[in-house]
Amino acid sequence: MTEQSVGIVGVGRLGSDVAFTLAERDLCDLVLFDTDRDKAEYLASDLTDTSFGHVYNRRVSFVREARELASCGVILVAAGARREAGTPADELFERNLAIIDEMAEAFVGSSNLFVVATEPVDLMTEALARALNLPPSRVMGIGGVVDSYRVRHALGDALAVNPDYIRTHVIGPHDDEASIVWDCTSINGVPVAAVGSAETLAAVEKTFAADAEARLSQMSEAYSRYTPSMACLELLRSLVKDDRRVLSVTMPWADTMGISGVAMSIPAVIGRFGAERPVPPDLNKPALDKLRGSASRLATALQGGAR
Repeated sequence: MTEQSVGIVGVGRLGSDVAFTLAERDLCDLVLFDTDRDKAEYLASDLTDTSFGHVYNRRVSFVREARELASCGVILVAAGARREAGTPADELFERNLAIIDEMAEAFVGSSNLFVVATEPVDLMTEALARALNLPPSRVMGIGGVVDSYRVRHALGDALAVNPDYIRTHVIGPHDDEASIVWDCTSINGVPVAAVGSAETLAAVEKTFAADAEARLSQMSEAYSRYTPSMACLELLRSLVKDDRRVLSVTMPWADTMGISGVAMSIPAVIGRFGAERPVPPDLNKPALDKLRGSASRLATALQGGAR
């Protein structure tokens, strides 16, 4: 199967942005769900009203119960409280744990693929995989895709090159502890080390980490919206179209590089069966120690959220 329907849980700003873009690109059938049933019905109707003139030919519908999304091949989780300035990740995790309970009840015994956009992405991805007792390949978060976008932008600025030609990967948590995998970074096939100096790359790493922290401090009414929307689109397209691309994606780790029990970003082959094959990069000891420290921190936060 190379084409599937996508169910969207939560049609707030992010969910509605993704729904419109998927419809506009005529990528797949859409099924919408929100606890505000009228909102989901209205959005489905609104999108359907614009489908004349061959703008797009896919069907857009809504359901009144989350379990009705089980017929969809892929389900995007975009519901829940958003992260604001001053809100710790573990506190937001506690607030959004109710979504995990609802998903577990709705999709018990599920064989769907799940894409998690709800923050904190690392914790929510791992918690959902555990609640549904699904293998790591079937539950993915957008954190790694978002971070890869931001690295491409920072690197393009630093080297004065078009980010469209930059391919890069990140590994680790979706925060300022994420690491850029320089050995897997190239510009139109040319290794980045041949284009940028060590000093330039170190400056990009600093900019990337500082940007992650600064974006959080700036969150209020103007919060991250469009980058996550495009990250959702890229990941969903790879799943629906069986692209078999290598993307950095948040996924549960199971004895990966000696780490288990948490979800973090890692390059993986993405296709119709999910994150089919992680591609762990070679890391030196300091980088591996940093990664294990991040995993320990996430494991502690998960334990704090366990009920």
